[in-house]
Amino acid sequence: MAQAVPAGVAEFRGLVHEAARRAGGTVTRWCEPDVTPNFHAAYVEYSDHRPTVAVLYSHAGDVALATGHEQQPVEFVDDAALTGVLAELNLHVRGSAELRRPFRAEDWPLLDVRDVRYWRPQTVGEALFNWWD
Repeated sequence: MAQAVPAGVAEFRGLVHEAARRAGGTVTRWCEPDVTPNFHAAYVEYSDHRPTVAVLYSHAGDVALATGHEQQPVEFVDDAALTGVLAELNLHVRGSAELRRPFRAEDWPLLDVRDVRYWRPQTVGEALFNWWD
């Protein structure tokens, strides 16, 4: 099944606001990259004291959930409620287990070969969601 990719950041913002509301949370702030990182982040906070989760959206259309995304390496997490709602909205969230797998460049031919050679990502998540310049 192909991953649905939002037409742009504005559409992604709308989807995340809707997903957060349905999952019982609120988007409290956005992180917009200038140059780095290569992803946008929406912070979803819950009133029942669940941990704040950042929904990450890369320039390539990949979606993941994380905590502590302000530094590398990003700590990827799973949030069943939020992932379920994002799936209902036709967004596929890459799971934390997939993102922690060792990175193999041949599995990701659309990534810039020069960046991969220079930065040498160790995990899939590091390759897809990064702070490279």
